[in-house]
Amino acid sequence: MNWFRPLIERDKPLAILGLVHALLFVVLLLCSFLNTEQVLGINSLYKPIKFALSIWLYAWTMAWLLPYLGRPRVARIYSWVAVVTLGFEQVAITSQAVRGELSHFNRSSVYGSVLFGLMGVFILTFTLWTAYVTVLFFRRKAISLPIAAVWGIRAGLVCFVVFSLLGGYISGLPGHTVGAADGGPGLPFMNWSRVAGDLRVAHFLGIHGLQALPLLGYVAARYTTPKMAPWLVLGGSLLYVGLVLLLLAGALASKPFLAY
Repeated sequence: MNWFRPLIERDKPLAILGLVHALLFVVLLLCSFLNTEQVLGINSLYKPIKFALSIWLYAWTMAWLLPYLGRPRVARIYSWVAVVTLGFEQVAITSQAVRGELSHFNRSSVYGSVLFGLMGVFILTFTLWTAYVTVLFFRRKAISLPIAAVWGIRAGLVCFVVFSLLGGYISGLPGHTVGAADGGPGLPFMNWSRVAGDLRVAHFLGIHGLQALPLLGYVAARYTTPKMAPWLVLGGSLLYVGLVLLLLAGALASKPFLAY
């Protein structure tokens, strides 16, 4: 447990949230080999598996980053907001998957519509709180890290918030596929459309800028000169966001991910 203890010490709620989703990821992955339920033509457990993995990465990333904020009370409130909102999201997605029902874009019944609406409220609350934490990271001047690492964290948080809002925009549409109906031919496991635009690609890569850009900041600070490192982070962040925006523009134009 030597690798896990520092996470517990830094942010216990998020560390445990990540651990629960890591275990859930393994359990759902094993169950998927026995599962016969399908949603839109694919194994119904693939979606909760992907969300479990994503929340696991988010929780441990933020558990590590939040202490640098220097606002213990804000960090504690934010951590519990994340536990409640993301926990609800995962329970809703998993329970619907087990039933062989859609969780997102489910307007076929009163229950499905209410659940989908509640998921939107919870995720909006979570995203607004994350935006607030992002602003505080920009306002805090005395962070005990190299400047390149600080800007990597800031860029990752901005990327996460912006493309989380993209997820909210997608939820307001009839579906995530542009130029075809949801559920057509897709990439293995991820199921990103191979025949039309798929808004989930930009959303996925955008929110995981939360991991990619702080890692870029760490590598730049550790392995390059103090003068060069901030410029590498700036350039790398612009390239990353530019790539995600290119994929978003392509999806809106009904261009499949593999066309790139």
